[in-house]
Order: sequence, then structure tokens, then C-alpha cells
Amino acid sequence: MAVRTDTPKTRGAAPPTPWLTQALPRLRGLEPTRSYGYGGELLHDDGRAGMEAYGARVADLAIRLGEALLSYGASAEEAVAGMLVTAETYGLSYCEPSVTLASVSLSAHAPGELTPLHASRVIRKHATDFRTLGDIHSLVDGISARQLSLDEARAATARILDAPPPAGGGRWGVLRAPVQTGFVAAGAAVVFGGSPLTSLFSFVAGFLGALLSGWLGRHGVPAFYRYAVASMPAAALALAVSGTAPPFAVQAIVVAGVLGLLPTVTFVSAVQDALTGHYLTGIGRFLDALLVFAAVITGVVVVLGMGDLYGLGVPIVPIVPAATRADHLGAPAVGAVVFAVAVAARARTPRRDWVPAALLGLTGFVVSVEFRALGFSSLVGTALVAAVVGGAGHWVARRRRESALPLVVPGIAPLLPGGALYAALSALASGRTTVGVGGMVYVAAVTLALAVGVGLSGEVGQLVRRVRCGVAVSGARHRG
Repeated sequence: MAVRTDTPKTRGAAPPTPWLTQALPRLRGLEPTRSYGYGGELLHDDGRAGMEAYGARVADLAIRLGEALLSYGASAEEAVAGMLVTAETYGLSYCEPSVTLASVSLSAHAPGELTPLHASRVIRKHATDFRTLGDIHSLVDGISARQLSLDEARAATARILDAPPPAGGGRWGVLRAPVQTGFVAAGAAVVFGGSPLTSLFSFVAGFLGALLSGWLGRHGVPAFYRYAVASMPAAALALAVSGTAPPFAVQAIVVAGVLGLLPTVTFVSAVQDALTGHYLTGIGRFLDALLVFAAVITGVVVVLGMGDLYGLGVPIVPIVPAATRADHLGAPAVGAVVFAVAVAARARTPRRDWVPAALLGLTGFVVSVEFRALGFSSLVGTALVAAVVGGAGHWVARRRRESALPLVVPGIAPLLPGGALYAALSALASGRTTVGVGGMVYVAAVTLALAVGVGLSGEVGQLVRRVRCGVAVSGARHRG
């Protein structure tokens, strides 16, 4: 049977409405249920034979794209929207996509078929890979613009998801992530006022932690134990130099060595999923982030606690000492740029996004320093700065028609609460459990403020776009 899809290729035409903006009214219950059937009659049935097989191929494509979006860091709503747009573009009707942290599923009808199609896929691995996420985002953009036939879209998906590892593997392939994590730690050390020597020790701590974590991961060790081991080199190096280095430098090594391990992307995505009604996925991601957080705490506390038993404990002093704006905006500002770019590189962000990520990280750091100088509350100031960084990141991503995560996540990295984290870890290691738990609650609250600020900026951007689209449609009807 011949299946004809009237989806003209519109290369060079004006860009259509972004696919996520198209799908949000449907996903958030703003459209009546009767409109959920497929409208547009783009797919014509030239006979019943083969339509079920065609629908199965469409469902498989939608499922693969939804799995890729979710597993590489996109929000649950974005994954559902990608599946919905893909399935309906290629002719399926009454599409009901659904995701959890561990699986994606789709129920839909092929044209002329009474029995619904059901497809599902289990997600066994999550990774932060913004390059692949951007490729999938662009592919769904092309699908929603009807620039690709079904066969072309399936072939493009296979090229993206089934491609072999890039050239240049071997020893460098194993060391790439540890080296990038080392630069993350080195940049973080400078942000918190560390000297070049402190930055070097932090690089070594981050490198060793990531190297051990990667080796354990290749042997199937669960994430909790990997992150607990990855956090130990920073605490061990800090104790090793505690007799000769100033207390502030020792603490900077600990903070810088573990900041890159914190599950920032997972926490931001968890808050976004919860705020948009995907509670199961949000809870799953939150528990995943909490487990990693607990592992980092365990590793550092074990090492610092053992050091305290042998008289190697380090005194607690403010991690960000009182200083003038000029002091904060000198070397620490350079460290914020290095920190943001290193986070972007480790997350496989395309290089064209490194400069915007660096500018966002620097902007967020400078604004946070100004807010702190003006006496803003840490929680309020952090949320406001995250909203500013998130808004700028979403604006750039909107102009480039790509996901905002590769820009926003590196941009908010310099805002992580390093000082409060170290104070809480030290309190737990020295047996002051109440103080340590209270400090961890504060760290979690600041991280939550970051996530809420980023989510708020994205929602404001979507609201503005929906209002503008509504005004444009009303104007066109009035002129007609």
C-alpha cells in the first residue's frame, strides 16, 4: 500500500512557531478534549493494508525521541511535547504520550485503524549531553516544520543516537571527563578566592575524583558509591596541606573539589517537572539528586572525620571573606568564567555556546556580588539572579531555536552555595550534627532558589510567546 504524506518541505521559508510553544496549550489542558484528534488531514489512506505498520514506525520514532530528550537532560514536559509533535506531524491521532524518570510511553491511533497503538521504552541510563540534546531538539524542530519525511526523520535519529563514539578515543577518551572536571574544580577554587596553588590542588582533586568515579562506573558500581568515592580526594588533599596552607585555602580545595559533583542539572529538572505537574518524574529526579547529594556528603564527612580523629581537622572560617567589590570582581570573576566554560565543556555543550555560557556565568556572579553588597537575602538574591541568567539564556536559545539548558546550567554554576556547603560538611564531620543538618537544609534551599529562578524565567518567556501568538492570530482574523 502506498502511503502519501502531504508534508511539503519548507526549507528557506519563515520559521514556524517553536514546537514546544505549539504543544504547551494541549499539555496544560488549555484546549478542549474534542480537539485532541488529528486535524489537518495531511496523511491520506490509500487502503487499509499497511497503515498499522506505518503507525508503528511513527510511534517508534516518537518514543526514541522522547527517550533521548528525557535521558539527556530535558524536562518531562519537553519530552512529552517532542513525542506529541512528532506523532501528530506524521499522521497519528488521539496521541497520549507519557513519561516517568525510568520510561516513556505512547498511545495513539493510526489513520483508519480502530485499535490503538501502544509503545513504551525503558530508560536505563541518564547522562548530561547537551550536544546530543541540541541535535534532537533541532530534529524535532525540523519535524514540526514538516521539512522531513518519516524515513528521513528515522534516518536522522539513527545517525544521532546510534553513531559510534567520536574519533580520538583511547586514553584521551578516558581522561577527557576527568580533565574537564579538574578545570571545573580549578575555576571554582578561584571563584572562592583561592590562589593559583589552591587552584592547582583543586584541579588534582577534581581530576582524581572523576577518574575514580569513571572507573567504578565502567564496572557497574551504583551511583551512590561512585560519588562518595569521587568526593574523597578533595577532602584528602585538603587534610594533606592543612598543616602548611592557610585555613581559607584548605576549605577552598574541599568546596571546589565537590561543587562539580553536585547534581545541579537533575535538581533544576526536578523542580521544573514538579512545577509543570509531572510529579512522578519530578519526585524521581529529586530522589536521584538527593542520593548523589548524600553520597558527596558521606565521602567528605568520612575523610574529614578521620582527619579530625588524628588531629588534622581544619578550622572553619567564612569561605567568602568580607571584601570590597573590587576584590570580588578581580580574580574571582575570571574564575567564574573558567567555571562556567568548564561546566559547559564537561556537559558536551557545543562550542558555539561556550561564549554565551561564560557571559551568563560572569553576569550572574557580578550581579550576585552586587546583591550581597546591597544586603539582599541569600535566598531572594539567588532566585533573582537565577531568573536574570535564565531569562537571558532562554532569550538566546529562542533566537537560535535550541534548548536553553546548555546555556542556563553553566550560567548558574558560579552561584552554587560553596561556603554554606563547607560549613555544613565541617559541622557534620566534627560531630555537630544539628548545625550540620541545618546547614544542609540551607544549601538545599539555595539550590532550590536557583532552580525556581530558572524555571520562572522560562515560564515568563513561554507566557509572553503565547500571548504574542494569540494577539497575532486575533489580528489576522480581524483583518480577514
